[in-house]
Amino acid sequence: MKQNLSTQLMGKFLFQIGKEKLTRPCRLEILLEYKRILSNAKDIGKKNTLLSAYVLAAWFIAMNRVDKLSPEENIAILIEGLRNSRIFCIIMGDAEHYLAPKRIEKQKKWAESTKERHYENDWVVELLPGNDEYDLGYDYLECGICKLCHDESCPQFAKYLCRLDYMFAEVMGMRLERTSTLAAGGDKCDFRFSRKK
Repeated sequence: MKQNLSTQLMGKFLFQIGKEKLTRPCRLEILLEYKRILSNAKDIGKKNTLLSAYVLAAWFIAMNRVDKLSPEENIAILIEGLRNSRIFCIIMGDAEHYLAPKRIEKQKKWAESTKERHYENDWVVELLPGNDEYDLGYDYLECGICKLCHDESCPQFAKYLCRLDYMFAEVMGMRLERTSTLAAGGDKCDFRFSRKK
């Protein structure tokens, strides 16, 4: 995968959020491993809606290869760092932004385009309009994070990255309900987002 400005900025951002828990030499080694993983990764398109998730997965894999911490400890570092980042929280936005009709219309088009499978490691997604039970749903039928972890011979790491979704929802002031994930052996990841009441 060609590295671009987005992947470089994301790497620098992730380097910074771990500074409280990881030593600088360790973070530098993680950054080098992250770049190596991304250079070997299959392309998913530079305008991919989930590029940041793919990049975050590469960073998490690199953390687990370099530092001496457990995957449990590493995911806790990522969650804490992201949750405490003012920039991250601003970028994520809130429930009203996430559930805005214009945005949902764009997401619907994106979900349809994933079924064309232009990129081998891309996600394949179905968008489900809101109903009495939730405001917006997604069924992820294929997962780029699972594919990247498989390519890097570490499929066991994908299930840890699934935890980030709950933190993302929390930061946006939403509730996420999910009963299965591809990473845990399910046939899909069933995301159901609702405004907090």
